[in-house]
Amino acid sequence: MKINWLNNTDMTYSYFVTVIDPNVNMTESLQVAHSNMNIQCYFEPKVHDHTLYFQLCNLNRYLLLPIAISGIFCNACALVFLYRPPKITSGVFVYLKALLILDHLMLISTLAKHMIPQICDTQYDPSHTFFGVCHLHRRFMRYPMPKIESLISTWHVWTIAALSAHRYWKISRPVISRLRDTVSLAHTLLFIMLSIVFIYQMPNFLIELELRFKPKFQIIHRRAATQVMNKYRFIYHSILDPLVINVIPFLIMCYFSLMTLAEIYRSRFNTYQNLSYSSREHRPSSSSHPLAGCFPKKAELLRQKQEIRATFLIVVIILLYLCFHSLKLYSMGRKWQLLLTSGCPTRRDYYQSHLSDVLSMISASVNAFVFIAFTNHLKTYIQLLLRKTSRTFSNSSENPPISPKTITSIESYNHFSI
Repeated sequence: MKINWLNNTDMTYSYFVTVIDPNVNMTESLQVAHSNMNIQCYFEPKVHDHTLYFQLCNLNRYLLLPIAISGIFCNACALVFLYRPPKITSGVFVYLKALLILDHLMLISTLAKHMIPQICDTQYDPSHTFFGVCHLHRRFMRYPMPKIESLISTWHVWTIAALSAHRYWKISRPVISRLRDTVSLAHTLLFIMLSIVFIYQMPNFLIELELRFKPKFQIIHRRAATQVMNKYRFIYHSILDPLVINVIPFLIMCYFSLMTLAEIYRSRFNTYQNLSYSSREHRPSSSSHPLAGCFPKKAELLRQKQEIRATFLIVVIILLYLCFHSLKLYSMGRKWQLLLTSGCPTRRDYYQSHLSDVLSMISASVNAFVFIAFTNHLKTYIQLLLRKTSRTFSNSSENPPISPKTITSIESYNHFSI
């Protein structure tokens, strides 16, 4: 008799399953099982609860799929808008582009993790359309796909945490950040961070997966690392994973966001006071041009306004992430509660775990609108379109409108510097 842990890759929780050895007496096996474990939890929605299974399928079909498609389209538009301005030597654009790319990957991987198994459940006969694709998925991608999605999600959350830390450094150390905030430094730090996360996630692939060549070549779970409740699974998946993926990045985001807002509130009055004092001290003489002393102050105020605007938009991204991922924190606490009390997850736990993935996809989709507002291109394009349309349908004899290309080229020189 042995007691195993069955890891359900589509959910947040792990479940008990008891495997009875046919060579052992049944009464003896049940006595051992009762002495080692008071509660046995083995639950698969597709097998044991058809109502829950079809509810999850409907959630994927009518909510997760439209969100993923619209999110991918909006993020593609945001990526185009972010690349259109002239090249600016600032590290924040490196983090924003990396975050947009990870938004794409997160949407695609989460959609594939939930939708491909659902589609392949109906493709079991060689005459079916996607039987060949589903056969390859069952052999090579059934077990690696959730681990790939976990890797991308970890990259995604730590990129947002790095963006929040970078924004605080930019606001609190303006002089040093102007000298050291370069694209090469941002690329180096981002590469180091992604490499550390990849190394941390390597046990998911090297220890828990194995290649089987007989009777056919496929990728399967290593039972000793995935089904048996040992120290590795308890430490790595029950303690380290919730801390590294959820708790620590969330604390970093909250801390640096609050510190950034506090720094803006604390330094805003002092900055304006220094500017007014410097303008009075360096008042131009009567022989000089009367507007000679106005341009430095105006340029500095414009730069500060752009810095504050960029900071608030990045804080909005972080707050949206914290709001839409709060259910994952609840699922993590619920998992720890079940581990401590030796309880079994209920239907509500399954549904909440699935709904947390949907909310995370909404967060990745909403980021696109924040990025578009960040680049301030959507308003410009709409104004140009309305101006061109109104001039086309008007019969007045006014001067012809300025071409959008000329306006864009003129406004590009006034693009904010962050």
